Amino acid sequence: MRARTRDEMVVVLSDKRLLNMDEFCIYAGLGANTARIIAETTGALFRVGHRVLVDRVKFDKYCDENNEIEAGAK
Repeated sequence: MRARTRDEMVVVLSDKRLLNMDEFCIYAGLGANTARIIAETTGALFRVGHRVLVDRVKFDKYCDENNEIEAGAK
């Protein structure tokens, strides 16, 4: 009898629309607490039952529209 092996698939984060919080932290380069605050602020937070996901497209759109630094910018 042959042992079953699970084929592994590598998915690039920029190919996924919904990221879990760990993936979003890596994608955005933020810590867990800051990532959650940013996701809520941008309206990209998406809940499915107990799962908390972040809509990457909404986050990217927010970043594109708000690319200025407001504090101390001249």
